[in-house]
Amino acid sequence: MIKHPAITPFPPPPLGEVEGASYKRRLMAVRTRLVALQFRLGRADFPVLIVFGGVDGGGKHEAVNRLHEWLDPRNIDSLAYVDPTSAEAERPRLWRYWRDLPARGRIGLVLSGWYSQPLLDFVYQRSDAAQFEHQLQQVCDFERTLVNDGALILKFWLHLSAEQQRKRLRSLAADPLTRWQIRPRDWRNLQLYQRFVYASRQLIEGSNRAPAQWQVFDGSDPRASQLRVAEALADALENAIEGERPAPKVRFTPTRRRRLETVDLGVRLGKTPYRERLKAAQAELLHLQQLALQNRRATVLVLEGWDAAGKGGVIRRLVQPLDARLYKVNRIAAPNDEEHGRHYLWRFWRQLPRAGHLCVFDRSWYGRVLVERVEGLAHPPQWQRAYREINEFERVLTDAGVHLLKFWLHISDEEQLARFEARRADPLKRWKLTDEDWRNREQRAAYNQAVEDMLARCSHREAPWIIVPADDKRFARICVIETVCRHLKRT
Repeated sequence: MIKHPAITPFPPPPLGEVEGASYKRRLMAVRTRLVALQFRLGRADFPVLIVFGGVDGGGKHEAVNRLHEWLDPRNIDSLAYVDPTSAEAERPRLWRYWRDLPARGRIGLVLSGWYSQPLLDFVYQRSDAAQFEHQLQQVCDFERTLVNDGALILKFWLHLSAEQQRKRLRSLAADPLTRWQIRPRDWRNLQLYQRFVYASRQLIEGSNRAPAQWQVFDGSDPRASQLRVAEALADALENAIEGERPAPKVRFTPTRRRRLETVDLGVRLGKTPYRERLKAAQAELLHLQQLALQNRRATVLVLEGWDAAGKGGVIRRLVQPLDARLYKVNRIAAPNDEEHGRHYLWRFWRQLPRAGHLCVFDRSWYGRVLVERVEGLAHPPQWQRAYREINEFERVLTDAGVHLLKFWLHISDEEQLARFEARRADPLKRWKLTDEDWRNREQRAAYNQAVEDMLARCSHREAPWIIVPADDKRFARICVIETVCRHLKRT
């Protein structure tokens, strides 16, 4: 297991009792601070995620209830998880956590979150040490992605000794108001206490990375632990709101490779062979899509390319033979207000298909390193770190068994101009041509470099970029559909 920065000794030293007068004085002070800070947070440009971990009965639920009591609950999102639903189990493990992320200016309280399943799988030997470490690495990547975007993540671990846990579980089970918190699994977990302690130590050490580090508290005195959670939250909020958090530095050098210049744009396909190959490819794709449904493997197709490259025509022929209940086409435009309020990957995570289904993205998360980069809609540190974030996102998908294929439809400058002029002259297609298309064309050199950087930095074995010569629309359509079929047959 990789070692990371040192943490508070585990198990933690006892907190000691908080005396009545001292407790009341400190509680009033921290509640006053929290209310004022939460109001200021509502106007800030970052969300807060408070992650609770620890032994069963350690006081996580009570701490969440206290924060609801001490803060304005209208601006709090409770993110409490149980066993995955069928819809959640049919997508990558992190999907439901991305889906629930709070908007900027809000607080999310996370119970049984992204650490719970890796811990339980390891303790119950459903995964080995290597798998456990891999899952923790995915979680660390997830947290770093959010922190780099400005999120404040606080992680509190509430610990009890085995005897304290046994007493706490009995006490909760005896009270009608708290009995619901106790499940049969909690008693089974108690029997594996030493293994949980070992696994918890590995979890904390493996995910204790700045600036999302664990704070480990003794949960034997609920009042004391709740007070310290509140004080730690107030301190962190104050620092985040008043202090400057510099963006992480990224070393970026534009690639000198010129893959686009090597593409043969002279390939052509006649009408008769086009019709024959299209019919055969669509029939094969329908068959393979049915097999994917039986095997419960999702497929994600990304189509990017120059304006007027023919993405819409490719997509229409691609989905034409398929069962409409089993696919979805996402045409990506500028983000709306809800999407602007969260990490740019949030809206794409939400659109991931269920097991066995197919999803086509007409434009995609690569907008961050293409249009947002060229048009100045993202600051350089934002789009420069996006290459790593995108690679990690796609690796989570492929690790979960998702078929991921990415196509860049490439056309020459001359062919693009000819298609623009044809659209302008055709009353049925004139709506497709916008002022933005002409502005993008004027910046073709800048877009060309952005595309080359994208191809160089985000093409990996599990999800390589496939460049499609698209000066001939018929050839491009056949190329994409047949390539999808070849990939689905191999896997």
